[in-house]
Amino acid sequence: MFVESDEELRPETGLLASSTAMSRAQRAAPWLALALLVLMGGELVAVYAESWLGIRRYTDMTPQALLAIVAARDAAQLFLALFGVYAILRAPLSSLGLRQSKVCWVALGAAIGLTTALVFPRFVHELRLGTTYHFQYIFYVISHATGLTAAASLLVYLFLVPFLEEIVFRGIVLQGLLNITNDVGAVVASAAIFGAVHAAGGVGLMVPAFCGGLFYGWLYLRTRSIVPSSVAHVVYDTVAFYPLIAHTIGAHS
Repeated sequence: MFVESDEELRPETGLLASSTAMSRAQRAAPWLALALLVLMGGELVAVYAESWLGIRRYTDMTPQALLAIVAARDAAQLFLALFGVYAILRAPLSSLGLRQSKVCWVALGAAIGLTTALVFPRFVHELRLGTTYHFQYIFYVISHATGLTAAASLLVYLFLVPFLEEIVFRGIVLQGLLNITNDVGAVVASAAIFGAVHAAGGVGLMVPAFCGGLFYGWLYLRTRSIVPSSVAHVVYDTVAFYPLIAHTIGAHS
């Protein structure tokens, strides 16, 4: 009698599990759709900017052209992310982690950024992980910027880009993945996606991006704020790219 009752409940249990999985997917879909919109929308703007500036290959770029393309792309991505919160997610900005965080977590973020910036480049060097010509050429162009272009380039690359990436990959991608899997799975998956979008820079850029994504994701999980992870990201980029920054400032001071 009990066996028959158990067998009768099994189909219902299966339907319940299926319903739960579908519900999770429905909760995650808007977040991931927004992330795709932001990433593709920004790249589309970059393509149009390249066409408008008459750029056909990397060697056509000047510091001014590179800055215009990056700034246009990031501005489009930021606009789409903030607009998408209301149009797609229909949620407050705090849902993206745009909220204050305790000073101790901000300080920890800075410490993590500094530590990883000192360790990851060394790790890449020891393993002889190469970067692509595209990545190297961008560094070359930035290092030859002068005046306001140099200052604006550093501002965009060291502050705007990290902040925007934290909105997209922690505030949107990670938050969306948390709706369908556990904390560890969501952090690892979001870090893998973060590393994958850096593929244009080669393995030497993808590996640090993935490892950094793990730390940034952990900070987001503990605080539900992108402030600590943004600070860690900014500190990492500033320290890791210090030779380039010093060269740019020293060459034109």
